[in-house]
Amino acid sequence: MQINATQIREGMILVIDEELYKVNYTIHRTPGKGNACMQTKLKNIVSGRNLEKRFLSSERVEKAVLDTRKMQYLYSDGEGYVFMDNETFDQITLSQELMGESNKYLKESDNYSVTFYEDGPVGIELPKTIEIKVTVAPPEVKKATASASLRPVELENGMTVNAPTFIKEGDMIKINTETNEYLERVKS
Repeated sequence: MQINATQIREGMILVIDEELYKVNYTIHRTPGKGNACMQTKLKNIVSGRNLEKRFLSSERVEKAVLDTRKMQYLYSDGEGYVFMDNETFDQITLSQELMGESNKYLKESDNYSVTFYEDGPVGIELPKTIEIKVTVAPPEVKKATASASLRPVELENGMTVNAPTFIKEGDMIKINTETNEYLERVKS
């Protein structure tokens, strides 16, 4: 679908040179001399490569028409990650390159939104937060301080995050999947 360059917004997916780019930043510039333009910062969905591109306000750009389907994560087969469509029961494999760092948040039998472009998978949407179990937490050291201090704890998916000293082995914690940061302890 063709749109005017002035309609570009953050979060949109554009087709540039037959590749998909997510718009991470836009600003409309109107210089004293010359033509007005949209300055953008883009990220290639597949390769992760960053691109800065300026579009003239009169220019037309291709907005990607994406389809999102709920799919259940089944397992990793060594070559990729296998998902099953909840409606048709068709299975697809997402490559390690496409998954990137998202794979560490996958839990078997959980549902995820998988994004498709022209019937080919191009990405996965993770929930903003996940609950995960702490497997290794160093013992708390009593200090004569009232300030909260953080220490590294290991999670069941192999990740390490900084959490407050009151977090113990076996606790369930909530972490932000975008920043990989501790948010809170989950009440049981």
